Amino acid sequence: MGNKIIMRCLVGIAFKVFLVQNLFAQNVDTAQIVISKLNMPQLVRERTIRVYLPAGYATSKRKYPVLYMHDGQNLFTGNTSFAGSWLVDSTLKTFPADKQAIVVGVDNSGKYRMAEYNAYTSQYAKQPDGDAYVEFIAKTLKPHIDSLYRTKTDAKHTAIAGSSMGGLISLYAALKYPKVFGVAGVFSPSFWIAPQIYSLAQGEKIDNKQRYFLACGDKEGNETEFVARMDSVLMIKGYNRKNVPAPLVIKDGKHNEAQWKVAFKTFYNWLIN
Repeated sequence: MGNKIIMRCLVGIAFKVFLVQNLFAQNVDTAQIVISKLNMPQLVRERTIRVYLPAGYATSKRKYPVLYMHDGQNLFTGNTSFAGSWLVDSTLKTFPADKQAIVVGVDNSGKYRMAEYNAYTSQYAKQPDGDAYVEFIAKTLKPHIDSLYRTKTDAKHTAIAGSSMGGLISLYAALKYPKVFGVAGVFSPSFWIAPQIYSLAQGEKIDNKQRYFLACGDKEGNETEFVARMDSVLMIKGYNRKNVPAPLVIKDGKHNEAQWKVAFKTFYNWLIN
């Protein structure tokens, strides 16, 4: 009788261990978003960072490409933005495991957004912080992410993207740090506030390994003209349509997250293939 009781206890314990292990495996194989705070020494500020880790990250051994994005509050399911979400995590889940990337969302500060997302003086920011902000991403945030996660660290597998002012600063970052950011996703960029960006693009030495993706909606005022002008600059510089596809113009697209969510899926499919 005693042996039977012991055997039953052992079986029960083994079953509980199996359940715990199974639940743990299911958990680590599920996509997750890790939220943390990081100091910005270039700006003497602190910022919330949201890192999307694809399903299976914890149990795989592969390294992942990384996409850095601005306005982190607006990117993922359960967002904290009043304007809605890009639902980036939902989009990535529609791609196979070997097409997954780590996405790093950098929250905007609200107060300093117009200054951080522009390297040029404007009526909205007399003291622009754009140079310090992109330096933070390139020299502080990226090394931090590379030290914590299994990433492909080269420029070819490191992208930066954003919309509106985030689109402006994404293009600027890629132009200033071509050896860091090999790809830029430029959605509805606010080039109107910083026309100097065209001269910068014209003057920078071409790195024909870089890739640029331009997109906007057709109901955003003069946005299609601003985007077409930048596309012309890049074409004249010598880029081809493989690395700089013709601008994506979303029919009836307005200046909002609903449009960027649609454009993002096309961008990501182009980025990852």
